[in-house]
Order: sequence, then structure tokens, then C-alpha cells
Amino acid sequence: MSVTAIPKITWGASFANTLHPGRPLDNPVAWSEPLGGYEVLELPGGSRDAWDPGTEERLAFDVRWIPGTATTTPEGNTQTGWDGSTGWAAFLDWARGMSSFRFYPDKDEASYHTCQLVNPHRGGPQSEDDGTRRLHLVIADTGGNAFTGYTYTP
Repeated sequence: MSVTAIPKITWGASFANTLHPGRPLDNPVAWSEPLGGYEVLELPGGSRDAWDPGTEERLAFDVRWIPGTATTTPEGNTQTGWDGSTGWAAFLDWARGMSSFRFYPDKDEASYHTCQLVNPHRGGPQSEDDGTRRLHLVIADTGGNAFTGYTYTP
């Protein structure tokens, strides 16, 4: 997998709907995040102890230049639009219910991550200068598999 690959997301009943960003992800960053309930205690004397219920693997990225309706990019790639029953807005409505979807790092490969949406739970996309939309997503792999190829760079 390469960060220059074009991904896709399948979602809905039997993963029948497909989102095509049409371009590589912008600003992808992967990391391991402690699960809820993680706690560190500092004990008298300066020692520390932790309650660690585990971690989940996350990937944050931007999808840019999302058109209103499905189209083809200048490079000839299929690109899903914002509107419609299988567009980005419909996906967000569906994924915010903690429904699982599949993230394919490379649209041409069979390998995928089963994921849930971490963010955004509220709010909408940003506007690009050309009138299209930009969406910042954070997703989590439900099986604990790392998003290899997307390195964390602080």
C-alpha cells in the first residue's frame, strides 16, 4: 500500500455502496489510541500505574474536492458526489450510527479494514475555493489492525 494509492470505502447493507474519493487521501496520519477508560495514576513517591483496557488503530485524513454529484476526475478516476442516496452525505448519516464499513487503502486491491467512524459526529464539510467540499474523517479499525503505510509524523 502506498499513500499515493487511491482508496475506496464500501458501506451499507452487504457493503453494496461504494465511495470513490477519486484521488489519494490528503494529510493521512495513522496512530494507536487508548480505549475509553484508560487511566494513569501517579502514586505517592512518584511511581505510576495504569489501567489500560487496550488500544484501537485510527486513521485521520482529508477527502478533498468532493463534487455535488458523481463525476470523473481530470485523471479519469470515478469520484462520488456529496448528494444522492449513495453519496458522502448519506454515508455520514449512516456511519454516525456506528455502522461498520470497509476502508480499502487501494481501490484496486482486495485488502481492507473493517472500520467505524470516530469523527465527525456533528458538523459538516468545509468548502474548497472551487465550490466543492472537503471532509475531514477519523476512522478506527474494529479488529485492531494497524493502518500500515500511513506513518505518524508529529
